[in-house]
Amino acid sequence: MQRKVKARYRTVGPKIEKVTYKLHSIDEETKSLQEQEVTEEMKTWMVYFPAGHSIRFCGERGWKELVKLGFHLRPRMIDMDTGDVVDVGGDPYDFGPAEEISGIVLDDSEEGDQTPTRKKG
Repeated sequence: MQRKVKARYRTVGPKIEKVTYKLHSIDEETKSLQEQEVTEEMKTWMVYFPAGHSIRFCGERGWKELVKLGFHLRPRMIDMDTGDVVDVGGDPYDFGPAEEISGIVLDDSEEGDQTPTRKKG
């Protein structure tokens, strides 16, 4: 039986996108909460997971969270049937939108804990 082995995640970005969010503040006169919808361009990163889930990180704060969670590093490989971390086999990026594969962000700063990836040429 062939094992299904995939990367734990795939990080793509940065891309410049328009991001809309709600900005909250307190009105000094009335002491009430004010809400304003704001749209601005910022860098964004997408993290795709093999089960089909994804997370978007936006702006400098998003980059700090991406690093804090370790998604800026090259992912380890996992056996999709058992959830075990494995060191061999599989296609690291065979999930998520194929057109974005060239924008992968990887940092090899923890070389002992990394899995080699295929090169795109």
